[in-house]
Amino acid sequence: MKIIEDILLTKERFENIYVAIGAFDGIHMGHRELISQAVKKAKETNGKSAVFTFLNHPMEITNRVKAPKLISSLEEKIHVIKSLGVDYLILQPFTEEFSSMTPEGFVEKVLAKILKTKEIYVGFNFSFGKGGKGTVENLKQLGKRYGIITNIIEPVRIKEQIISSTFIREMLATGNLDIANRCLGQPFLIIGEVIHGRKFGRIMGFPTANLKILNKIYPPFGIYGGKVKIEGEKDPWHAVINIGKNPTLKPDERSIEVHILDFDKDIYGKKIYVSLIEFLRQEKKFNSMEELKETIKNDVLNWREKVKGKENGDSVKNR
Repeated sequence: MKIIEDILLTKERFENIYVAIGAFDGIHMGHRELISQAVKKAKETNGKSAVFTFLNHPMEITNRVKAPKLISSLEEKIHVIKSLGVDYLILQPFTEEFSSMTPEGFVEKVLAKILKTKEIYVGFNFSFGKGGKGTVENLKQLGKRYGIITNIIEPVRIKEQIISSTFIREMLATGNLDIANRCLGQPFLIIGEVIHGRKFGRIMGFPTANLKILNKIYPPFGIYGGKVKIEGEKDPWHAVINIGKNPTLKPDERSIEVHILDFDKDIYGKKIYVSLIEFLRQEKKFNSMEELKETIKNDVLNWREKVKGKENGDSVKNR
């Protein structure tokens, strides 16, 4: 996948492009459907697929006070989009200048002249151009004028609920990780470089890989069961993850601590990909190191049992 950081400045030459357009925060099931259709059509026609999205959230420019915390960091967003088989990822800086482009200006200059777009794929509630005044109907009309086919993707639902980034943020904020994961189409992802911590986990016999907490949304502080893929390794490892303040040992110091089961290698400076699968318990302050150590031991045993149960369940289903 080739990344283009500003479509207005690129020297890349495009031809036969099938482009999915959107903010794509979180890359949920609706986004996946939209992007996958563009990828599929590009492959069928010997064209190229592109995702046109933003380097920053548009509301950071249009309404900074109401701008939401993002579900995915930029690195996480790139990682998931790449996994969908996209040829080009366009990360457009959303600036005052770009936001002032009219709907027709965007279609003519960006989609028709620069990208040589064959088809566009957008969501049912897509808006674009200055003030977000361009609608999907405007896009269809402008597309016809410039010889571009417009595909409007219907909403994807879980039961009656339309999947959206806003809904997923609500689910994460209220601790409904299972619903958020179903909407995302994969466990909530955290990517980070392993940094040095205070080594308390190692002292207690439960070494952890430590990550910085970024300025994005996380589920409530607590202990989670999940999986970890380590940079350079093929298979993931089971893990118990602590997101929060660790009130017993590091009060008010926010961090992510990942205890990788049956693993004790030096991975400082390596990138790890952490998938949160299940909430295990809330954070709490303990009266002693021994009490904390015993609880961590129980957390690990609890997750091992749950993993065993999940794997047995999967093996039954696959027979």
